[in-house]
Amino acid sequence: MMSLTLDLRAYAHELGIPLVGITSAEPFLDLREILIRRRSAGKQCPFEYDDIEKRCDPRLVLPGARSIVAVGIPYLSKPVPIPGNAPRGRIARVAWGQDYHRVVGEALEKLARFLRKHCPGMEYRSMVDTGPLADRAVARRAGIGWQGKNCAIITKPLGSWLFLGEMLTSLPLEPDPPVEKDCGECTRCLKACPTGALASPYNIDPHQCLSYITQARGFIPGEFRHLMGNRIYGCDACQEACPHNREAGKDGHPAFLPAGDCHVPNLTELLHMSKDEFARQYASTSAGWCGRQVLRRNAAVALGNTGDPDAVPSLVAALEDPSPVLRGHAAWALGRIGGTVAKTALQSARAKENDPLVEAEIRHALETV
Repeated sequence: MMSLTLDLRAYAHELGIPLVGITSAEPFLDLREILIRRRSAGKQCPFEYDDIEKRCDPRLVLPGARSIVAVGIPYLSKPVPIPGNAPRGRIARVAWGQDYHRVVGEALEKLARFLRKHCPGMEYRSMVDTGPLADRAVARRAGIGWQGKNCAIITKPLGSWLFLGEMLTSLPLEPDPPVEKDCGECTRCLKACPTGALASPYNIDPHQCLSYITQARGFIPGEFRHLMGNRIYGCDACQEACPHNREAGKDGHPAFLPAGDCHVPNLTELLHMSKDEFARQYASTSAGWCGRQVLRRNAAVALGNTGDPDAVPSLVAALEDPSPVLRGHAAWALGRIGGTVAKTALQSARAKENDPLVEAEIRHALETV
């Protein structure tokens, strides 16, 4: 299988996949213990696949699996200048271009067809982020890179700006050794985390991580709102602080280049974005999955964090929105900006609000306005 493995790597490079690693389909026993401890401590991310046994044993995902092909595709790209002085939000680089689930998934399917051409009876299963297997654990054991203290996979020379994916296969491919490297004494990523979600190396609390908080539905806990700044989706703080990422070239896959100004949206326009506008701008990105209301909610928070009185009329209009979550966060934002107009609008909204959570937000805003 050595010749097939070399041919597979060459074909992957033709597809724009610079990193390919192979590992066995043996269980990830060390990961199992970590996941059990995290669940016991209440630090399991709600977005994670729930079945720990399937996450750790590839053969429960694909019976007869013998190897895993792991891939890494870079997404770092240069920022695109956006004209104008309107307040802008910030979307993490992970969602700048096309949805990586589709792009990486299609690349894995092409690799699978390549292998099946040479081995027609091959069985396989591909996954990108949403499957049972832990992408980072697979990438680490397959030699894609090493695990940073912020839990990201770090490589030379691409840093950690990588989308990961893997393909389980019934073929007995030659495995690669893991990368023998670590972060040494560096703790810049831990210090850079806005919320302290990285309380210790290799240990992240998803419920404090802005990447999770900006994607989760419902009311954002009050202690995190001002820490969001102008973040609308995701957070790049720990990756931006990593010295290995300073050396990374800004030449990511072209599919992940930003289109227009969606990566730095006009906050006022996003706050009042229609369903059709949302579908047109975000349906093809990985930010689209969380839905229009989540991004609008985050826009309200970001406008409040600007402290700009010019944002008050848009936030006042949002107090009439059908969504209780949006009304509540608009109230918080008005309380943060303050002023006579904001106070008058909050008093008027309180008199007719019938949702207890929103009413509590208005009451608290009036105490701070």
